[in-house]
Amino acid sequence: MMKKLLTVLTTLALMTTQSYAANTSTVNASAVNTDSDIQNQAEHSVLSQADTTTLASDARSQSSSVQNSTANISSEQVQQWVYTAQDKRQSAQVRANALRQLAPYPSQNSLVAVVRGLQDGSEAVREAAVIAAEPYQFTNRWRMLEPLLTDPNQQVRVTVTTNLIRDFGNMSPKQQHTIESAYQELVVFLSAQANVKDHIQEDIQEDIEESTSENVQLNLKSALLLADVYRWHQEWDKAQSLYETLLKANPKNAQVWLSVADNLRAQGKDEQALVALDKAIVLQPNESNLYYSQALTLVRLEQKAKAADAIEIAANMAQTNSYFWYLNGVLQEPLDIDKSVKSFEQAYLISGAPEQLYAVCDIYVRTANDKTEQCLDELGKIAPDYVIAQLKAKIGDVK
Repeated sequence: MMKKLLTVLTTLALMTTQSYAANTSTVNASAVNTDSDIQNQAEHSVLSQADTTTLASDARSQSSSVQNSTANISSEQVQQWVYTAQDKRQSAQVRANALRQLAPYPSQNSLVAVVRGLQDGSEAVREAAVIAAEPYQFTNRWRMLEPLLTDPNQQVRVTVTTNLIRDFGNMSPKQQHTIESAYQELVVFLSAQANVKDHIQEDIQEDIEESTSENVQLNLKSALLLADVYRWHQEWDKAQSLYETLLKANPKNAQVWLSVADNLRAQGKDEQALVALDKAIVLQPNESNLYYSQALTLVRLEQKAKAADAIEIAANMAQTNSYFWYLNGVLQEPLDIDKSVKSFEQAYLISGAPEQLYAVCDIYVRTANDKTEQCLDELGKIAPDYVIAQLKAKIGDVK
């Protein structure tokens, strides 16, 4: 049971949707959100918010496998999961599984299923609903999940806390006070899993070294999540110490290096974050997420040409990660417009996402591309009229 719970917590901590608002009036490198932890969630789509740009993701969760799986799921299948999740004739296990499947597909219908699942009598369904709530904005998640911080089932409580604690820095003082006891419970749980006694940092190295071969991976996994929880709770030194211990145990663990970079970034130590990522890339030169994180760090350091080089490596290495291609389009635009256009096109070819079709049309309009009208016609099938009107208004400006 504990092993299963840890898997759920780790998945929850790393999970993010592949949707993000590419809703631009002008796509440019200055619009890049360089926080690699999740900042905004998928309910902001290009079709409803056509005047802002937000690029957001966790550096560790932009996997092409997730993107491919979401791109290949039909709307009919998503609706079937929505229906199954609310069908009381189904077993709790079946309904819980349907809710987990909904996690990458936020929508009004999915949200209804999530809200009902959170109120279900089965702890398995409630826990799955917490996972399915992941894509929604923090304000909405807090309103939905806060009552479950005191759920009678520990598995539900710690899953809720893991979901919410990432946004500790965005919480009001009252919210931070509300979650504190739940946070302490989560730390105790993860500390026990990682064999961290009494939360004393200096014990961690000894405990990990003494772990048997059969449970060492479980311990390391728990310790990494514990370090991330410390980081989200803004206990930077505790997090850094545990990350360093984990790197001693496995210097090639890219996940840990990415967390180290995020921990340094959160403290404004971008130069140190870049040094850490450079070291990580030497050890793991084929890990695309390291180059992605490096690109964001370089943008924060105003080294945008180098950032463009880094994200281009990430995009080519990952191949099917549409977000990397999209970001490559953004960063390449002031340097190589042809490369930028091709990157936006590649992002849309991979994902088929409306926000990336918008980005293609936007760059076509601003570069007087011969395919502009064709693109606008295609976008017009799914976008509100005012979005098309805004883009067409730019054509005159370009001319």
